[in-house]
Order: sequence, then C-alpha cells, then structure tokens
Amino acid sequence: MNYMFKTLLYVVLAGVLFSCSETQDHQSEMTLNGTLEGNYAGYVDLYKRAGGEWQKIDSAKVENNEFTLHAGLSLPELYYISIAGDNNLVSFFAEPSEITFTASADDFKNAEISGSQAQVEFLAHQEKMKMFDDMMNEAYNNIKEARANDDEEAFEKWNQEYEDVEDQQMQFLLDNAMTHNNSVIAAYSVDRNSYLFDEQDLEPVVNKFDPSISESVYVKNLKERVATLKRVAIGQPAVDFTMDDMEGNPVTLSSLYGNYLLVDFWASWCGPCRRENPFVVEAYQQYKDKGFDILGVSLDSKKDKWLEAVEADNLTWHHVSDLKQWNNEASNLYAVKSIPSNVLLDPEGTIIAKNLRGEELQAKLSELLD
Repeated sequence: MNYMFKTLLYVVLAGVLFSCSETQDHQSEMTLNGTLEGNYAGYVDLYKRAGGEWQKIDSAKVENNEFTLHAGLSLPELYYISIAGDNNLVSFFAEPSEITFTASADDFKNAEISGSQAQVEFLAHQEKMKMFDDMMNEAYNNIKEARANDDEEAFEKWNQEYEDVEDQQMQFLLDNAMTHNNSVIAAYSVDRNSYLFDEQDLEPVVNKFDPSISESVYVKNLKERVATLKRVAIGQPAVDFTMDDMEGNPVTLSSLYGNYLLVDFWASWCGPCRRENPFVVEAYQQYKDKGFDILGVSLDSKKDKWLEAVEADNLTWHHVSDLKQWNNEASNLYAVKSIPSNVLLDPEGTIIAKNLRGEELQAKLSELLD
C-alpha cells in the first residue's frame, strides 16, 4: 500500500468517525420505548457486561407489542437487549435520553434504534473498523493462498499488506482518541482494542481524556490497563503468583527462579497458540540443559482439554491453570488480553523480554545462553 493511499485513507476515516457531536448530557436515566412486531408475549431483558459477567439491568413484559425499559446511567455505555430464543441479542450504546427501539420478533437482531447520539457514533465506528477488517481479511486470505501454493513472493507481499493495514488501524484508534478526547465512543474503541497496544501507546491517550468522561467504564479500564502494563514492563520484577498444576498441586512462580524462565500464556482452544507450540518445544529442547525453563499458564476452562493438548503438543515443562479462561488470575496480573503471549524472566525474576514469537525466542536464548 503506497504512502499517498494510506494517508488519504487515514484522513477520510478520521474526519468521518467523529463528525457527530461529542458533548455528553449528564442526566441520570435512559428510558427505552420499544415496539416488537409479531406474535411475542414474553419478556424483553436489558443487560450490560460488568467484570466479565452478564448483569441484568431491567426486564419488561411485552404487552400489545410494546414494552419500556429503564436504566440509570450518566455516560454512554454499551448495553444489550434480548428476547427468548437463539441469538436474539442486540447491542447498542445507551445514554441518558429517550430511546426508541423497533424490531420484529422474527428478525430481532435487525432492530432500528433512535434517540441516542452515542449510538450514531457507535455505528460510525463499527463501519470504519469494518473497512480495516475487510482489508485485513483480504490480505489474510491471500496469505493462506500463497502459503498453500508455496509462493514465497506473494506470501511476503500480503503479509506486509496485512501488517500495514493493522498499523493504520492502530494509529487511527490512538489519534482519534487524542483528538476527540471527550468522546466515550473514542475511549470505548481504544479499550476494545487495547490488546494491540503497550503502555507507551496508551498512557498519552489516557492522560488526555477530558474530565467529563473520567467516570466512563472504558476510561477506567484503560487507566487500570496502563497501571498493570507498567507493573509488568521490561525491567520490572515479575509479579508473583501461585496456581495449581495438572495434579492439583500449588506452584509459585518465584519457586522456579534461578534459570531464565519463560512464562507462556496459552490455551488448548487457541489455534495460534497451538501453531506456536512447536517453536517453544524446539527452544526448550535446545536450551533446557543450559539454564532455561518454562511455566505454561493455560487459559482453559476444561481440564481434560488442557491435559490432552499438553500431551499432544509434547509440552514437557511446568504447567498451571485455574481453569477460569479469560478470568485467569495470572493472565490478569500480566495484562494478557490475547494469546499466545509470554514474558521472559532472568534468573533473579526480572522481566527482560515480552512476546517472543517464532524464531525470536531461540534468537534471544542464543544471545543469553550460547
């Protein structure tokens, strides 16, 4: 992708996404008046996500095809409306206003929502992010085709294309949050994609958010993430934790100090993790007798699947898990929001590298141990 096209795309997107008003009306309640066409006489439920859990906010019975829901909130936040049945869930940005919701019981997901300026901005955000996603999906499909055809030139071309678009997307999110620093939707968009960024990226954005949105859940999330990332930055001492191994015995991270130690976050259900495992196995086999060790931290929820993957992939090192998947306590301590992810510790337990992938791990170990 040439420089002129990248610049033009960036300018167009930056102008469109936040063309709507960004001022927030600090009232205290949303009233949602709904119309549900079709033969449905059950309940409509209003939810939000809090702490990784579904939290029911309100519920109303549909009478004469109408219902009303209420929620107390002062700033826009992502809410969900559902009715009984499979996949009958609609997300929207609630705000303190009168909102109108119209849907069919037979086509609930294609609801029409009006009365929320935040929802207008949210839909614009989704549309612009879809543009990036479509470009990356095209590049990814071409990468797979090039790999299948053993076409190294095409593989390199499309791999670079993918990385270029991903870089554009990341810069777009950060710059819009800096420019539109009193928009909750801007904060949401960075928070939703925060796994892409390190503390150097996020801290300037967090510091520039306007006080008017400081109580937004998304701003609070980002502040907490920056603090966590700084605690586990390169050069910091590792954050200790204790977790049960495959036999149910507690293992403390610091008990393994004395060697260079890779703390490897992964899961049996994670395709990229399983594809990465052969590189980790090769590194372990080459350096395990030279002062290198590994602690695998699984984000599984099913013990049998975890144990099967350990055996199938020949992962012959230490393993722990609390079987809480994304609520894994160790992964939360290390701000892990995507896997595979890892941190490399020196023999004293200081973090010296992060997210070494593929041959990077062997190269680093060669530098340290050869």
